[in-house]
Amino acid sequence: MLTELLSHIHPIMVHFPIALIIIATCYDLFLTVTKRKFSPKQGFWLWAVAFVSAWIAIGTGPEHDAKGNTNVFEYHESLADVATIIAFLVVAYRAFFIFKKKEFHKASLVIYCLLALFCSASILSVGYFGGKMVYDQGVGVKMDGKYVNPPKTSAYNHND
Repeated sequence: MLTELLSHIHPIMVHFPIALIIIATCYDLFLTVTKRKFSPKQGFWLWAVAFVSAWIAIGTGPEHDAKGNTNVFEYHESLADVATIIAFLVVAYRAFFIFKKKEFHKASLVIYCLLALFCSASILSVGYFGGKMVYDQGVGVKMDGKYVNPPKTSAYNHND
C-alpha cells in the first residue's frame, strides 16, 4: 500500500501548488480590488505553503518516465521551475514588507499583483503540459501493470 502510494506521489502532490497558488492569487486580487490595499501579513502563509508544495511537487516528479517519449517534458519542467521561483519571490517580497513593518503602497502593490498573476499563469501552464503528457501521450500511465508509453531509454526498465 505504501509503495503504491509513493509511486503516485507526484500526481498527488501537483494539485496542491496549483490550487494554492490560484486561491492565493484570487484572494490577493479580491482584497486589492475591494480595499485598494492590504497588509502583506494577510494570506502570507497561504503563499508560503504554496511555495513549499511547489518545491515538493518538483522534487517528486518522475522525469525518467518521460525520457524519449514526449515532446513537452522540457516545457513542463522549465515552467515548473519558473512557477516555483516566482512563488518564492512572492513569499520573499511579502516577508520583506512584513519584516520592515510596511504596508503595500500603489507601486509595490502593482509589482506584487503582477508577480502573483505571473505565478498563476505559469502554474496553470505547468498543469496544462503535465496533463498533455499524461492524457494525450500516456506518460507514466500503466495498464495491467505495464506502461502504456514506456521510456525510450534502455537505462530504465519500467515493465516490472
